[in-house]
Amino acid sequence: MIMTFTYDHYSGDRLSSVVRSTHHGIWHYPFPAVTMCDFNRVSLELTWKLVEKLKLPPSVSKEFIVQEMRLLNELLYPGRNEGNIRHNLSRLQNIFDANDLSIPMVIKAVTRNCESMMDACRIKTENVNCNELFEPSLSRDGLCCSFNYITRENSIGKEKDPLTMTSCGYQSGLTVLVNFNPDDYHATIVESVGIKVMLHDPYDYPGFDATTKLIAVNKYSFLTIQPEATSSTGTVRSIPLATRTCAFMDEIEPTGIYKNVKRKSVFAKYSFRNCLTECRASVIKTKCGCIPYYYSQNDTRVCNLKDVDCLNTFKYWYTTAWPGIDLSPKTLPTVQVDTKHRSCGCKPDCDFYHYSVENSVGTLHSQMFHHGLKYTNNIGEGNPSINQSIIHVFFGDLVSLQYRRDVRYSWRRIFATFGGLFGLFVGFNLMSIFEFVYFFVIRIITDVRTKTKNGKQKT
Repeated sequence: MIMTFTYDHYSGDRLSSVVRSTHHGIWHYPFPAVTMCDFNRVSLELTWKLVEKLKLPPSVSKEFIVQEMRLLNELLYPGRNEGNIRHNLSRLQNIFDANDLSIPMVIKAVTRNCESMMDACRIKTENVNCNELFEPSLSRDGLCCSFNYITRENSIGKEKDPLTMTSCGYQSGLTVLVNFNPDDYHATIVESVGIKVMLHDPYDYPGFDATTKLIAVNKYSFLTIQPEATSSTGTVRSIPLATRTCAFMDEIEPTGIYKNVKRKSVFAKYSFRNCLTECRASVIKTKCGCIPYYYSQNDTRVCNLKDVDCLNTFKYWYTTAWPGIDLSPKTLPTVQVDTKHRSCGCKPDCDFYHYSVENSVGTLHSQMFHHGLKYTNNIGEGNPSINQSIIHVFFGDLVSLQYRRDVRYSWRRIFATFGGLFGLFVGFNLMSIFEFVYFFVIRIITDVRTKTKNGKQKT
């Protein structure tokens, strides 16, 4: 019994993690990707510019359609608006179709771009054009702006590695001067004025599981990052992937599989979060026949406003930690989740980085004037600091934690463990083997030969 228990423990818990170093240099860590999303998902000014160009039915006014454009947030959060709005959604979608406008085209037209959202940027003490640092990106909150985020699309045809830092402190990190326009708010994800900052691995999709900080207007914010790294040894790779509890980036394609529905990878590298993202997209495709615009498309129809009803019906199938299982409040008490297996077959990462963030906030003085990121108290020497915020993202120390993941039981330890159990319960050890061979093999053969020889001498 004890031997069986020991073997089962060895088979089911083969990996362990220990602290390898408490002074691992931060230059070994990639700087996190920084994704910024304005709370305002539908700009009032941009909406008017779009509506002015639309061909509308005679019975519908432009003012009415401008108000109806708030319903675009239903694509992000189905069921956000109360009441029966199915007719409103269908009417608005029919207007888009009549003007040959797809949902991605509409979203791009009514969302503030990175240039208008950011006034100035600095990286490693150097002022840089924000358009050179930030790129439009898709996140779970819609169309946003990302820095140091590597996707398959922006890395095609070139070797692109994450940015690294060799020093700590806010002077040497990333600094962004963000512009707000409260009067332009039309449809928000948060009932406030500000910006959502997501810090995540450079290869991970910026979803709801990313480390998130909310920055309000007229604030001076310091986001201090403390990274942690977990790396696996080569002996971990020797364990078959089927029985291993983690996967390396180069072993699995970041695809989402749900009921034999498989999408071609849209991410640069595999990660557990990317795998779950692909799986959620596959679940939505299976249930509704489309994929929301906030996921990268791959020859699949983009969900439009007429699909909101379906997205709302099955939202508990894809918004939870177990995509593909109905975890709605009505069915949750009776659902049996197989926790021994990962959802969608997604394996955790063998090598990964974790970024802990602390946020220190001060108030940006309204009587300060600026030229980019240079500030002065002299009136007339710059622009007033109104409806703006400054965000610093930086490493807080020169060193950080590094964990090592290795095989818990090597063959030497297994040999010693089983040998110790034999010795404890049956008095068995290595000398017992020689004694067994001596008494039951050599001694018997020797006695037989001796008797045979003595018998011949007597005759």
